[in-house]
Amino acid sequence: MDPKESKRVDFSLFGPYNSIDNKNNVPVYATSGANAISPYLNFNPQILNPNGSKFILPEGQKERRGRLELMFFTIGGSVIAGSFMGSIAGLYRGLCETKDLRGPVRTSSIINYVGRQGATTATAVGSIALIYSLTGTAISYGRGVDDELNTLASGTLAGLIYRSTSGLQSAARGGLAGLAIAGLGVLVTSKDRLKQYM
Repeated sequence: MDPKESKRVDFSLFGPYNSIDNKNNVPVYATSGANAISPYLNFNPQILNPNGSKFILPEGQKERRGRLELMFFTIGGSVIAGSFMGSIAGLYRGLCETKDLRGPVRTSSIINYVGRQGATTATAVGSIALIYSLTGTAISYGRGVDDELNTLASGTLAGLIYRSTSGLQSAARGGLAGLAIAGLGVLVTSKDRLKQYM
């Protein structure tokens, strides 16, 4: 080997290195054709947990997330969905209400309708989601079980509480609406668990 070639230094983001030096030529896999084997630990990870979960969970933790963990996702997703639905409704209403206007005045009016309706709907849906999540978490901790009954009860309570300031009949209608929406959610998300009761 040429002595000049052995002293040649190549550029790297992690500092200079010698591309001729053999100690840098480490194979990625321990043996040829062993794609499933980890290149760092030199063992097949399927051996440790062949039929179990693909996730690493702390000892004692369930594989399913609890209501407290899902609460923030539920509230945030509801606000985003409410804002989108309200913006669509505001756009439709703005287009209908401003037929007589033209030019920048109409554009500004439509934008006002979209912004106002989007914010109002997002606030309403976010408030309902907050009440639903808090009551669901409280019922879950109180019963010590997280099942479909908690979802139905918290949906009903969320409707009752949200409409409670509008009178008894309005609160009852809100509770029925909450029960119907929660029941629909249970039917969609828990088909497999409900089959054992039927």
